[in-house]
Amino acid sequence: MTENSQTSQKAQVSQTSQVMQNSQKPTQKLTYAQKAAQVTGANANANANANAGEWNLVTKKSSPKSQEIPYRERRLIVNLKNENWTLKAMEMRDSVNNALKKAKIDLIVVTVAKTQKGNNIALTVSEKYIADALLAQRAIWEHVFDVKSIKKDEKWHKIVIHSLETEIFNTETGMENLKTELESYNLGLKLITNSIWLSKSENRSRNRHASTILAFRTEAEAQRHLKKRLLAAGSTYRTVEYRDYRSNDQCQKCQTFGHLQNKCNRSSRCLYCERNYQTWNHKCQLPTCKDEQSCNHTIPRCCNCQNAHFANSAMCETYQAAQPISSQKDHLVTEL
Repeated sequence: MTENSQTSQKAQVSQTSQVMQNSQKPTQKLTYAQKAAQVTGANANANANANAGEWNLVTKKSSPKSQEIPYRERRLIVNLKNENWTLKAMEMRDSVNNALKKAKIDLIVVTVAKTQKGNNIALTVSEKYIADALLAQRAIWEHVFDVKSIKKDEKWHKIVIHSLETEIFNTETGMENLKTELESYNLGLKLITNSIWLSKSENRSRNRHASTILAFRTEAEAQRHLKKRLLAAGSTYRTVEYRDYRSNDQCQKCQTFGHLQNKCNRSSRCLYCERNYQTWNHKCQLPTCKDEQSCNHTIPRCCNCQNAHFANSAMCETYQAAQPISSQKDHLVTEL
């Protein structure tokens, strides 16, 4: 046996002996800190291997959410010439869609509805379209209606101009002339459309002065011309904030009169019992009663006059005082 062979055998025996000695040693219990260090080290090694190209971690990309088109941007308002008409929603909708389909226009009208105020019809396109597309194709479908005008359903900001001379402006072209006068002699004033009278035509024929509504595209424009005198027809005229409610309108939040819930900054009062909560939270105090709103067990109490009736009762003194003095109601035109 050569000297090199003997040296190699001795090294193998020594290595085997060392392994046997290590295996006979008792296993040492690791602390939480040592375990955490091992996990951290393993993660670091894994990250290093990934960076070295040994592992490729693939993550699924989240698809961007489609942005929903606001409801108002999908509506057109069609003003009709004839006031005596009957709404046939399905028939009108299908007639518009058939005209668009025949012209190979990729548009769908989903609803046709009468607006609450004014001689108007609202057309709403499906969720993936905007009203501008339908307006651009009006020549194809407007024959379905007796159209006077068509406009987008935009939120306009309004003010009122008082004491206009009816002799000058209560004519066939009076509102168009007023728009021209206001835009010509008031710096930066730009109206969206012609003004609308607040009073009825028979009243304007008897009175020397009347008020109209001015509509602006933005609130900033309306505020700029609010509570200042505007120039027109060689005179100046006072402006005030436009309010789309009457003195006898009752707030559903505080139950008082002269404003609406969306303008209310008062505490909530119950319509039935005057307690400090919204009316729809009213429940009977008897556990056995299953009525969700007012029932025979409710003791009426008006928060306006403190008498034993509901806050909207015609017997209420506050309710009676809020009614117009004359039988003629205020005529607030809100078709702008």
